[in-house]
Amino acid sequence: MPWKEVIRRLLKRPIVLVCLVVITLFALMAANARLLVHDEDLAARTSESALDETTGLERSYHPPGWLLYLDESHGHWANTGVDAATREERPAVAPENRNWGFFDARTWHLPLGCDIHGVSLLAKLVRGTELAFIIGIVPTLISSVIAVFMGLMAGYFGKLLDDAIGYMINTLASVPFVLLLIAFIQAVRDSEAIAEAFSSIGWDSKPMRNLVLVLVVIGLTSWIGLCRLVRAEVLKHKDRDYVHAARALGCGHARIIGRHILPNVMHLVIIMFTLSFVGSVALEVFLSFVNIGIDSTLPTWGQVIVKGRDELQRDPSVWWPLTFASLTLFVLSLAFSLTGDALRDALDPKLRT
Repeated sequence: MPWKEVIRRLLKRPIVLVCLVVITLFALMAANARLLVHDEDLAARTSESALDETTGLERSYHPPGWLLYLDESHGHWANTGVDAATREERPAVAPENRNWGFFDARTWHLPLGCDIHGVSLLAKLVRGTELAFIIGIVPTLISSVIAVFMGLMAGYFGKLLDDAIGYMINTLASVPFVLLLIAFIQAVRDSEAIAEAFSSIGWDSKPMRNLVLVLVVIGLTSWIGLCRLVRAEVLKHKDRDYVHAARALGCGHARIIGRHILPNVMHLVIIMFTLSFVGSVALEVFLSFVNIGIDSTLPTWGQVIVKGRDELQRDPSVWWPLTFASLTLFVLSLAFSLTGDALRDALDPKLRT
């Protein structure tokens, strides 16, 4: 595979470089999420610590500091919490004390604000990045491996094997994906055998156990589309001259599939991998919305979006949890989609000739 040519083609598209930088930053954030944000940073603030130590304002639903800097009439100035010592409500902040200044530490102390429990939204999004990559990569790897193997076998060998795999694909495709996914999740999430298997390896956390089961189920039920594409591409390539030449030279089936046919279908696998990554992360938001499989205690982006949905009607409106979580999801999804599209163009053998 001419990777130098692939890199040269990618470097010609500045937007791809921007997307690669964004993905790299997100990946580094995911890899170091537990170092940047500790478990105690995600713990709900108690009533004794209702006030933020830096700003002196009520911690619950604390707006972004820069928003208070820009809007001196924001309703949070009058909602300053309860004094921990006297247990009395604190008076509203006087207008002359509301101009913190652009470089004031209070302006940037909570850049994305807090949720109802007084947990920093930035901390939840950083830890959510780790889960987003797990949610995106694990089921995508599982489905890609199954789809590529099934597609290569069905397309190359054909006949009875092709019929058997085709029957399996048509059977699974005839069931609505969401219903199939929900049925699998409900069947395995409360299984005592699975719980004992996880406990035997020291994994007793039920929220993470359910998350892993959801990811496996997504991977086992989402390989059909890619399998069909790989099979169709293999059918085109297996009768071409370079494959006949390989057979004439005495190459076995495994070498022909692995060294000659597989590289010519990898552009499909890569583009579908990036799209499936985006789809898996978006699917987590849907599962959080219907409260299936994803535990509400996990700081996933979907949970932040779902919990922030009902807070828009507050007065003043609490828009920052929903907005910033959705924006984070949009940026990562767009970066993966554009990068996958560019890689498809660079890896497609037809476009390299």
